[in-house]
Amino acid sequence: MNFTFEDKGISGNHKITEPYSIKEYIYPDIKTGFELYGMHVREVNQMWSYPKHEHPMYEINLVTEGHQTFIVNGKTYEQYAGDIVLCRPGESHSSKGGSSETFTYFCLHFTIDDKLFLPYLKDSCELFYPAKSLLARRIYPFLERLINLSNKSDFGLAETMHMHSIMFELLAALVGGLQNKPVKKEKVSERAAQLAYRIAQEIEKLVVHPFSDEDHARMGIDQIATELNISCSYCHRIFKSVYNMSPRQYLSFKKLNESKKNLLEREDSIEVVAEKMGYYDVAHFSRQFKRWTGLTPSQFRKNLIVSQEQVQ
Repeated sequence: MNFTFEDKGISGNHKITEPYSIKEYIYPDIKTGFELYGMHVREVNQMWSYPKHEHPMYEINLVTEGHQTFIVNGKTYEQYAGDIVLCRPGESHSSKGGSSETFTYFCLHFTIDDKLFLPYLKDSCELFYPAKSLLARRIYPFLERLINLSNKSDFGLAETMHMHSIMFELLAALVGGLQNKPVKKEKVSERAAQLAYRIAQEIEKLVVHPFSDEDHARMGIDQIATELNISCSYCHRIFKSVYNMSPRQYLSFKKLNESKKNLLEREDSIEVVAEKMGYYDVAHFSRQFKRWTGLTPSQFRKNLIVSQEQVQ
């Protein structure tokens, strides 16, 4: 799911109409890139577990019934109904059943590229928000609406647009809840943020150009630094200060997302998908995919088929 709002030059016509205007309200141009992945509601028994993994998205995990044990970067959180965990990109996490015989949880993953919004998520020190916390109470109504919407059997254009609306309300509530939270001491300047976004744009261009190993990936990122007339170390430092991950990790994350999209199509074999992504050794592709998701490409595709059959 992608949302993009950007100026198309219309604001340049303001001088033409200004002499005839009596009152006006002009809002700043907005460009926001937002993607939503893998939103699901799942009821499981006490023996259920999900292995340790990392991914390039933010994750919101809400327990609606029962008890779940959620582990992030080696720290354990006990989640009960209404408790929320917010994971940042690249953070290692896993989950398993708690003390209840069954439990139900709601999970969504998202990415966002917005220089105003990103610092609230990146700099937040806290991961766990109990049901009675301000942030949990702020965002729970929107998560509940998403849960109700995801249960609909018919999901057409109207439902999709409704989901867009709820997601933006959720993000607004999330920022409102995080504004009063403690943040890390280091701050990112506007200039540094703009440079990091430029680096990210150039990295995303590398996703469509296959590379066979880490050396080729490093060479591509080094070339970006050269073209921007900055050192490789400065490129790495500025990028990580904004995105909370290295440029190479970001490239791997973007390639992972593209791999998932290809696997979701189910038209190509895993060997073909691996080759499209520049992994001419399918075993190398499988190892890399499992490193980030906890699943092999075959397991990921099999789980997708099972989920679709259950919905049907």
